[in-house]
Amino acid sequence: MALWDRVWQTGKSMVVGHAITMREMLHKPVTVRYPEEKPPFERGSRSVPVLKVNEESGRLNCVSCGLCERACPPSCIEITQAMDEKGRKKPWPETFQLDLSHCMVCNLCVEACPFDALEMADVVELGSYQVQDLILQKGQLAEIWKTSRALRVAGGERL
Repeated sequence: MALWDRVWQTGKSMVVGHAITMREMLHKPVTVRYPEEKPPFERGSRSVPVLKVNEESGRLNCVSCGLCERACPPSCIEITQAMDEKGRKKPWPETFQLDLSHCMVCNLCVEACPFDALEMADVVELGSYQVQDLILQKGQLAEIWKTSRALRVAGGERL
């Protein structure tokens, strides 16, 4: 009797397995042929931290406090604070550099910023064969923010 039970279980699992295979063959494939077809990304998906620009004044929200630089685990953010001719510090960055070849997209820099100067954009096509192309300056980061579909928060409401 044990032999017939094993034969029955084997036959049953073969039928079930083939039924699943046939059912999946009839479904439309989910493959996306990437450069020709773009996969749909959810609004608010994150890929790179970018600098936000104040839409009224046109200036960066960054005051070069350095909290994002200190919060970054791989240390891929470098900030140099602007100085006037007398050597006093100005409340904006002279340089803001982000090395995407080291960025692990952890969102810690955005969370650490008390001035709402950083945001995770949804830009995914920043790959390059040259590592130098992955080092982005403040102007490039601001332009990416302007063209991204990142979530904008105004008055506590998500737009």
